[in-house]
Amino acid sequence: MANRSIRLKVESVPNDSAAFSNRVFMNPKDFRQILQPTGNRENTNYVTINENYVLSASESPDVAVGTIGLSKAQRQIWLQFGLKEEISVKAFEPEPTVASSITFKIDYLTAGKKGPRLDAKLIALQISRDYDSQYFMEGQSLFINYSQSNFVLTVSKVQLTPDSGEAHQGLLLTTTQVILVKADGASIDIESNGPLTSIPVFKQEWDFENMGIGGLDAEFRDIFRRAFASRIFPPAIVAKLGVQHVKGILLHGPPGTGKTLIARQISKMLNGREPKIVSGPEVLGRYVGQPEENIRNLFKDAEIEYKQKGEDSQLHIIIFDEIDSICKTRGTKTGDAGVNDSIVNQLLAKIEGVESLNNILVIGMTNRKDMIDEALLRPGRLEVHVEISLPNEEGRVQIFKIHTAKMTANKLMAPDVNLKHLAANTKNYSGAEIEGVVKAATSYAFSRQVDTKNIKNVELKLDQLHVNASDFERALGDIKPAFGVDEELFNNYAINGIINYGPAFEKIQQSGQTFIEQVKNSNRTPLVSILLPGKPGSGKSSLATTLASTSGFPYIRIISPDDLVGFTEIAKASKITKIFEDSYKSPMSCIIVDDIERLIEFVPIGPRFSNTILQTLTVLLKRTPPKGRKLLILATTSNPEAIRDLGLDECFATSMQVPSITKPEEFKKVLLELEAFSPQDVDLATKKCFTGQPITVKQLIMVVEMARQESGDPIENLRMSIEDLQARFF
Repeated sequence: MANRSIRLKVESVPNDSAAFSNRVFMNPKDFRQILQPTGNRENTNYVTINENYVLSASESPDVAVGTIGLSKAQRQIWLQFGLKEEISVKAFEPEPTVASSITFKIDYLTAGKKGPRLDAKLIALQISRDYDSQYFMEGQSLFINYSQSNFVLTVSKVQLTPDSGEAHQGLLLTTTQVILVKADGASIDIESNGPLTSIPVFKQEWDFENMGIGGLDAEFRDIFRRAFASRIFPPAIVAKLGVQHVKGILLHGPPGTGKTLIARQISKMLNGREPKIVSGPEVLGRYVGQPEENIRNLFKDAEIEYKQKGEDSQLHIIIFDEIDSICKTRGTKTGDAGVNDSIVNQLLAKIEGVESLNNILVIGMTNRKDMIDEALLRPGRLEVHVEISLPNEEGRVQIFKIHTAKMTANKLMAPDVNLKHLAANTKNYSGAEIEGVVKAATSYAFSRQVDTKNIKNVELKLDQLHVNASDFERALGDIKPAFGVDEELFNNYAINGIINYGPAFEKIQQSGQTFIEQVKNSNRTPLVSILLPGKPGSGKSSLATTLASTSGFPYIRIISPDDLVGFTEIAKASKITKIFEDSYKSPMSCIIVDDIERLIEFVPIGPRFSNTILQTLTVLLKRTPPKGRKLLILATTSNPEAIRDLGLDECFATSMQVPSITKPEEFKKVLLELEAFSPQDVDLATKKCFTGQPITVKQLIMVVEMARQESGDPIENLRMSIEDLQARFF
């Protein structure tokens, strides 16, 4: 009797309460045909459907003879039977396989329904009570009613004992742990009562060492700590802490330091959706409202998934390159009908608006952080600011290794190439510029394989194609760093070199070297500013450029009135500010402010000067560089009285007067250095030509050269030239 199988046709359950019982219902006549020996025990009358699926059975007079009532969850979701479909039903006596835990996925029966946050523990207690002694199989679906709401449950995992691994089926008893987790794409708000799990943030096969980015270990640690550490933990833990994930990162720094590359590599290592990469100008459009719509479209996929899955949705990454082009400070740009302001407003609303998303990560990149609207830089928006600065020597070694990895692996790099030596000689080179050095070096290796007289006939000898140290040295001459030293500009200043004509000048040189060492070695004085007053032609600019060039500082710039001819006041102030801002990107920098009174357009009649440039210099000369940066400022002036009247002298830590030639031995030393006279005539020339009046070194060089070009006695010519010069000036 117990092994007898009968054929029954599928029908619906007789009433609503039966639909939530997770049992099948038969007419008493059919029920007793197969279950008579086991009695009429609720939840323990087990039958098999088509000899594969185990369910508890009950008898009901409301079910017609020859039929079996199945709920919609059993019939359509799990077993996929149609009404009137004939199935076989047979009594089943289960083995004592008690499940230690059963995991259910839960969602509202009505798709998309919203409700209050539910307590998984209370629902689990109801399941244990209502379905005690029922048999459950993986994939099984059932309906439950809790707190006047209907839910659908799906068995996702059955485990017999903690150490026996997973099973496919088992009995639910009061000792069984019932675990509830949110179903995929569910709209239900429930906190799981089972083991905490999180969505994998990083790809398992990802290796940080193969990212192809060198010299940015500290920056990556900072990005990971601030932006990704919280995403590794389960959403339930983060919710208990009451914090939101970081939604935005701003990568800023000089051009060519690898900001775009970092953003791309970050998106590759994350286990999220395909990142959306957009350049700032691409957001703009020709029609009114189109830029705002373009911003909304970037966030649309994240919004849809967040509405469906909530905190279980994947991470959506949106990368804005050159973000400063569309997110300038609001109210500063005229003539665009407020388009720029609208873009900033739309972006703020999407990142942290009324319906803000927690499944997005916006990465912005710029080399002009100062131009971006401050509201975007506050917490909750692009709150993690990471400066991608110029690489240090260790970082440059890593970058050289990355860009020479293939030629090294293929044994095409000569053994005489020393990457550490190259790194030491490429101070203030960006990653892009180092890559340019490698490309330039390989071009020299290629050129050795090409006969320029017969360029069509190229005989490739791979065994001779090696990039050697000489190629790299020549490449360094081709590629100059944007934040380095402009050697050609320096050559225009100290054309005649520096003539050490006496103790007074030697002392000022030694003092200058002392200040350079102070900048290099002292952590208490990151800013050292020196004013070099002196008469016109005393060699102030030559002295300043010589001190700067011998300092070994990787970044040296000259702010000269000659380079700013034709600029407006605002343009001059902007140019000066940019040079100072760029200096803060280098570990050690030197700025020469030449002819400071001409720079501020000082005219004694009136007097007249540019207050805009004056205030700009006053601020910048006093500004302490950022932490870890050091700056030496050398300023020259031929009008120290005007500098004092304008209050600029207070901006300098010290002042060193550049002397003129006032002694005969100094006069003689210059003549000897210029080799204008024979050694025998130098004493005579000094005796006849030195008048005792001060003369600057450049004036003396000028009159000596004039005397050499004139016919007659050169000593007499020099004497007359000096007398004429001093008659005009004294």
